[in-house]
Amino acid sequence: MIGRPRRSLTYERLVIHEYYDPYTEPTPKYLILGLPDAGLVGSIASRYLVIQQGLKLVGEIDSPVYFPPVSVVHRWTPMSPIQLYMDNDRRYLVLLSEAPIPVNAIYPLAYAILEYSREIGVETLISLSGIAVPNRLQISKPKIYWLASNDKLAEMVKDLDLKKLDEGFIVGPYAVILKEARRRGLNNIVLFAESFLDLPDPESAAEVLVKLSKMINIDVNVQKLLEEAEILKIQTRELMKQTKKAMSEMRKGYEMQMPLMYQ
Repeated sequence: MIGRPRRSLTYERLVIHEYYDPYTEPTPKYLILGLPDAGLVGSIASRYLVIQQGLKLVGEIDSPVYFPPVSVVHRWTPMSPIQLYMDNDRRYLVLLSEAPIPVNAIYPLAYAILEYSREIGVETLISLSGIAVPNRLQISKPKIYWLASNDKLAEMVKDLDLKKLDEGFIVGPYAVILKEARRRGLNNIVLFAESFLDLPDPESAAEVLVKLSKMINIDVNVQKLLEEAEILKIQTRELMKQTKKAMSEMRKGYEMQMPLMYQ
């Protein structure tokens, strides 16, 4: 069981509790974000990464203002639904949320993530997401799109056969993080897998992990994720139900539209 945090930092009335020293070398280069949205792609991918890579719990994010009074319990330990994990070599952090982000918490959470990343010296935030497509049932291998806060991040994906998202809308926490990263001069790249909107999509999560592993040079075997896809769909259906409600409140359907200035 984890004990008291080494340090607790407050941003926008959200509190980040640390159980590690972020200033010990090496500083994690990447922060991978796994928040619930379309198809639960980010949540499923991040959860699998934490388990498959044996990542260590190093932090939690909580708020008495924005989050409901909920604890999740893992290995007899009560903790916030939003957790931070790190690999043994301190190459990357993973932020995993096991509950939907309330609409009124989206901006404060985005600002907290960006400020914390800047403070501890993270170089690049990588957001894992789904982008709903109406013909998902007919797609055997979902395409992966990317979008970044600046042009230099194109180097990270140049050899991965990904398509750039040139026009459209994105909605939710990732949208805020991306546009605020651009404004603040921070590096944020989003990987979008074609997915169902409101059905858990482990197969799309697996495709995202394949591309992520090549981007940051880690070894992630997604075979078990694919083998357990049907079980995961059952295990995550309640989270998907709650996430669907949250997505409706944040007008996730806008992502199906094209901007007025589309050319």
